[in-house]
Amino acid sequence: MSAKDYVGSGQRTFAQALVHLLESEYRLLGSQRVLEMLAKDVQSLAEAFYPVPEHLASGWMVFTGTKASGGKAYPGQRAGAHELVTLAWPVLQAEDIAYVTQHADTLAEQHTLAMQRLIRLIEYGMQHPQGPVLLSLADLALMLGLSQRKVSQLLQTARQQTGKALLTLGYYLDQGVRPTHKTEIIALYEQGLDESEVARRSQHSPESVGAYLRDYERVKLLLGHHTPVDQIPALISLQPSVVQAYAEMVAQYHPDLFQIT
Repeated sequence: MSAKDYVGSGQRTFAQALVHLLESEYRLLGSQRVLEMLAKDVQSLAEAFYPVPEHLASGWMVFTGTKASGGKAYPGQRAGAHELVTLAWPVLQAEDIAYVTQHADTLAEQHTLAMQRLIRLIEYGMQHPQGPVLLSLADLALMLGLSQRKVSQLLQTARQQTGKALLTLGYYLDQGVRPTHKTEIIALYEQGLDESEVARRSQHSPESVGAYLRDYERVKLLLGHHTPVDQIPALISLQPSVVQAYAEMVAQYHPDLFQIT
């Protein structure tokens, strides 16, 4: 992974949140440099009047996430341009320590524990009263001391085993290769929910949910007839990248149908 992948994690600061507030709520537009200087001065005052507490529960980490609000991200947009929420996150809990003491120190057990901690962090942010609060792959990698590739692998396994969308920031903002909307909607659908319930839980219109599911089922049907993935876009008038995303979801939920090549 490139060092640039972690830039967004470092941009979620008090100063960036204040600049966003001045621009969005107070409509104070102007030089970005002037706004950043103003934010820095306000932060200095806040630190002077409200010093950091000297206590925090063991195993919890103070970290700034991004609230699930606003529209799709655009290229070059600052990570701090979205609404930020600073929480104490349950990174290391008593049950984690108990798990380590009760299980052998093998790669398989380490994998299981890391996945449990990953799921807990994502669900904590999603269910928080100030949220949903989302973390990026880079955030999760930093918090858990893992590589982004490892976090991505754990997420794929966790989604398959739990049937939950387990949304990250990149999915929500449609920055990833596979859009959040497809991933979340198909995950709910594969749990056996009907279209109306999927629409309610995913907070999407029934029309858009129906469109996603029809495309997904068409891709699944063709794969079931052993149609090569690269031939499907022309058959159903979808972009190759969209078909590939659906094909990988079919492979996740119905691995018996085919193997992606």
